[in-house]
Amino acid sequence: MTQLIPVPSLGVIRATGADRKTYLQSQLTADLAKLPVNQWRFAGHCDPKGKMIAAFRLAHLDDQILMLMPQSLLQQDLPALNKYAVFNNIELVDSANQLSCYALVGAEAVALLAQWQGDDNLRQHGQCIALIDDDRAIIVAPSDNALPTELAQLPLGQESAFIASELLAARPWFTAEHSSEFVPQMLNLDAVGGIAYDKGCYIGQETVARMHFRGGNKRALYVLATDAEATGELQLQVGDNWRSAGKLVASAIDGERQIITAVMSKELPEQPQFRLGDTPAQLLPRPYPLFEK
Repeated sequence: MTQLIPVPSLGVIRATGADRKTYLQSQLTADLAKLPVNQWRFAGHCDPKGKMIAAFRLAHLDDQILMLMPQSLLQQDLPALNKYAVFNNIELVDSANQLSCYALVGAEAVALLAQWQGDDNLRQHGQCIALIDDDRAIIVAPSDNALPTELAQLPLGQESAFIASELLAARPWFTAEHSSEFVPQMLNLDAVGGIAYDKGCYIGQETVARMHFRGGNKRALYVLATDAEATGELQLQVGDNWRSAGKLVASAIDGERQIITAVMSKELPEQPQFRLGDTPAQLLPRPYPLFEK
């Protein structure tokens, strides 16, 4: 069943002004110069040490650029993005009062957008835009406008279902708790197309490039499933013992199970056994290959 899911925890930074493209090109991991108008891709914004402040969907529109990220990350990232913006013709604002976000999930999600304008991963209908991500889409719409009929008539779903779908797709979803904790590759940002290793300088590039070209990164993002009520430390069985497996990043309830993402070593044993607290956890297939040099 296809559902429309209000996602109030998803925020939007709106960038306008003549220098919006050149300024963000000097800040972000993605190559905005190669992102055509009316398309989107993942991107990240790092601190000078190369740790990722935020990861987000970057939408390149005719007259503006949108960055979609969890609200808690927006509160961290907007001040960081604005740090040098004063020297450029750009305005970066939190659009929470103007724009609302929804997720479109289910078997017919993308088919419902067939009549919207656009033939790539971003489509438009009036003032609404849809960022298509495989078999899902994120809808960004003016808060004071009615949704298109084909969306408004859909049953509403719970926000946790969207977050679970993000985790199952191994997207770099995290909140402020983990801001500036990981280099982008540890959250698979390069594997989902969010790092351009051949672009010019940006904040944190030296660390990000070194991790790639010198093989400095030994960790990656994984997806696991366990019981809905499970809590505790994520552990890996080593012989007859259990040891810490890595760092939990996010979790969401998906029916009777809990989906979690974790940053762990790229070198796991064959058929690894995990547990969350005392509850077994199953490693799920990653839906894409890791980015290799």
